[in-house]
Amino acid sequence: MRIGFLSTAYHTSHVLRHYNIIEAEWKLFGTGVDIIRAFERKEIDLAYVGLTPTILGISKGLEIVCVAGGHVEGTAVAGRKLEGARIGVPSKGSIHDVILRATLEKENIEAEVVNYPWADMILEDYIDGKLDAVCGTPNLIVLAKKHGAKIFFHPKELFPFNPSYGIVVRKSALERINLADFLIKHEWACNLLKEARGVVSKSLSEYFNGLIDPKTMEEILSLSPKYCSSLPREYIDCTMELLEVMKKLGYIEKVPKERDIFDTELIEKLHPQKHHYS
Repeated sequence: MRIGFLSTAYHTSHVLRHYNIIEAEWKLFGTGVDIIRAFERKEIDLAYVGLTPTILGISKGLEIVCVAGGHVEGTAVAGRKLEGARIGVPSKGSIHDVILRATLEKENIEAEVVNYPWADMILEDYIDGKLDAVCGTPNLIVLAKKHGAKIFFHPKELFPFNPSYGIVVRKSALERINLADFLIKHEWACNLLKEARGVVSKSLSEYFNGLIDPKTMEEILSLSPKYCSSLPREYIDCTMELLEVMKKLGYIEKVPKERDIFDTELIEKLHPQKHHYS
């Protein structure tokens, strides 16, 4: 199994890699949009990716589908100022980009949105003074706070239940990968992130070679501690709401239907109980 993943610290990919409990070929990407391109090139079978890039791919005819959740409300905005600001955010079409542009319009805030091909570059430019604010994951927000950033919009304030990331699979790979085994271990890791953040923070700090200390790691995991593998109605409804935002922004022309984006059959068997995002 070839798995695409991001550097985002609270994705279960890092827990599974650290404890070495999944046999797979792991491939790191800079943004969710890059992951969708890798799906197009048939370089990966499964990925951790936001649902807005997934929708972009599906709208262009890419045969991929979301089979499980992972985290909700993973976007925040922080910085020195917002009005008239240069705001750094990952690639156009990323969930952070879509949420930021919708929020600026809704709040009538004049700002310049600067998209980045690699999310980790955003913090560097903020520290160097090239940006006034940043929009992205709890990783980015917590680290920006250490350099004087103020949180303007917390995760829970931006599109409640927005699909921070899900588990997306190339349809042609479904028959040859052991998806059930992966999802069981993914759910185990979700529970670990939710219920044992102190322990996991130390492990992930080691995993990242001490680049993020355990205290900071725990702060990242706790900024929006909403981890689960299920696909409840709220997750799906918010995804469809963001789809309409993408259409309004001109990011998609062909609008996928819910059944084109989600296949909930397996995760409903593996996770029949109520979701535990909240």
